Amino acid sequence: MTTEVLEKLRNFEKQKEQELEKIQTSSMNDVERAKKDIDKRIKEEKEILGKEKEKEIEKTKENAKEEAKDIIREYKERALKLEKGSSKNSEKAVDKIFSMILEQNV
Repeated sequence: MTTEVLEKLRNFEKQKEQELEKIQTSSMNDVERAKKDIDKRIKEEKEILGKEKEKEIEKTKENAKEEAKDIIREYKERALKLEKGSSKNSEKAVDKIFSMILEQNV
């Protein structure tokens, strides 16, 4: 009878060890799947963020181009105003010189 009890205990112990091994194997598989899933999600997020970054860079480039165009247009307008002003001043200076020459010759 003692032998039967010991045999039953050994069988019970083996059964529980097998169950434990199955649980450990299953848990390790679950952990590996979770790692792969996390890696996949990280990769997907990096791709999404990379695309968003590229969009923002393009948007910033376009804004910079528009600002540059505005600045160029503004400076062209200023240059034209200065040119008109300088030509008027030149005409006035030439008129003044001619009037001085004429006054001296008269």
